[in-house]
Amino acid sequence: MGQSHVFVTKGSLTNFACDAWLLPTDRTYSIAAHWRAAVPGLQDALIEDAGFASGAMLAQPIHTWPADEPLPVLTAVPYSGISSVDELIPPLREFICVAADTARRRRSEASREQSRPVPLLAMPLFGTGGGGAGLVKGDVIRLLLEETRSAAAEAGVDVVLVLANEKDFALAQELRKRQPEWWASLDREHQTEAARLAGHARDGKLVPFMGAGVSMSAGAPSWTELLSALAKTAKLTDSETESLKKRGHLDQASILRSIYEERAERGALTFNQAIARLVELKRYGLAPALLASLGSREAITLNYDELFEFASDDAGVPRSVIPDGAGEHDDWLLKLHGSVTDPDSIVLTRDDYLGFSTSRNALSALVKATLMTQHLLFVGFGLTDDHFHEILHDVKQALPKESRTGEGSATALMLSTDPLDPRMWSNQLKLVPMSDDSRKEFNNSSGRTLEIFLDLLVALSTDSHSYLLAEGYEGALTEAERSLREALLDLGKRLTEDEAHSSGGVRLQEMLAELGASAPSS
Repeated sequence: MGQSHVFVTKGSLTNFACDAWLLPTDRTYSIAAHWRAAVPGLQDALIEDAGFASGAMLAQPIHTWPADEPLPVLTAVPYSGISSVDELIPPLREFICVAADTARRRRSEASREQSRPVPLLAMPLFGTGGGGAGLVKGDVIRLLLEETRSAAAEAGVDVVLVLANEKDFALAQELRKRQPEWWASLDREHQTEAARLAGHARDGKLVPFMGAGVSMSAGAPSWTELLSALAKTAKLTDSETESLKKRGHLDQASILRSIYEERAERGALTFNQAIARLVELKRYGLAPALLASLGSREAITLNYDELFEFASDDAGVPRSVIPDGAGEHDDWLLKLHGSVTDPDSIVLTRDDYLGFSTSRNALSALVKATLMTQHLLFVGFGLTDDHFHEILHDVKQALPKESRTGEGSATALMLSTDPLDPRMWSNQLKLVPMSDDSRKEFNNSSGRTLEIFLDLLVALSTDSHSYLLAEGYEGALTEAERSLREALLDLGKRLTEDEAHSSGGVRLQEMLAELGASAPSS
């Protein structure tokens, strides 16, 4: 049995950064039109790949697929319908086996360093669409969770179930919460901290504050890697490179900007344009997807990329981006240090920081107001990060002195630990390290622990029961839930017309609809 974990998140499978993903087909490997539209080049790749033999295997990868793209693994679903959900087990297990082997081979052939210690496979709610099991969704979700967990452990991989439907997501989280062993890889302290933060989330008080580590699961660079890439393009001499590395991030950026400005006069990319190109990604990883699934109405980031915006759109919670898109949606994302959509807005050098307070006072005020009323969750920062210290200074200054004790109004999920950290930060925020390792900028194992921590946090924060009265989910309900379901459905049916149109009756029907009841027929 290998190291493994099964995640559940909202999102879109075709926009997810992973090693390989399950593409549902039939035994002739025909692909539904919506998949062909969502995955450019898919049909051409199938024609080009001569390795396919119709009906020969339940799961086959596309061998000609680009090495830097998540690999589609065609997996045969019984389109003609199923007599038992157990018929889904063979193709599910075959997908995980084939995808795991192929992902490891592709990783060994790739020259780039892997950001995850364990391959990540992604799959949709398998067998509930064209596969014929749509009327028994509850049974399918329960079976897929159980079988995926077992098969993933045998293959030594992680799997993420990517769901677009709110009812499916709510039931999947409820089923996992009934079995705490799903998160047995987290120690008791981590589980306690996740429960504490979930309480803030259910109260609508938890606000994610994201640093570079959140985007690294999708291949985005850390601050050090970003500066290194910029320096490489600048073609510094060996002595200049060594001298640059001895300076702080802000000073490194200032020196590099001066070099880029000289070249920009001759038609080359500007410093900010070069940054935008290096961080502009289209597929989001686990961390942005999980944070977007958390249900927070507000979010703040220092990242320039759009990964959290993409993940939020796919999770069904599109966000207004402040300052550029304020007012478009009720939920919002504050991008404090600029965006790839406007390279000139990017804040990175010391001069940028010195000018920040004068040019963005309104944005800083919004952060401070959030600190006073909500609980900030810092994710993806390092304690040596200049950006992190800048924000923590604001935290300290914004709060009244009597609030600067104990847990405070913020929590930081850290990848590493240091014995002196609590002395420095205990009166400003609660530190929750993912590892006992001494301070490092990024640790693959700690990064994965952070993802599992966020997975538990999202599960504990999910309090929707929108599946309870919906059709097709009965098979996964407990006896108590089935009894409650029948009582509530019966109550809705027994309402007279006058009762239904009364203020109390209208509210009752709204509550039943929130639990998944269909609208009464006219």
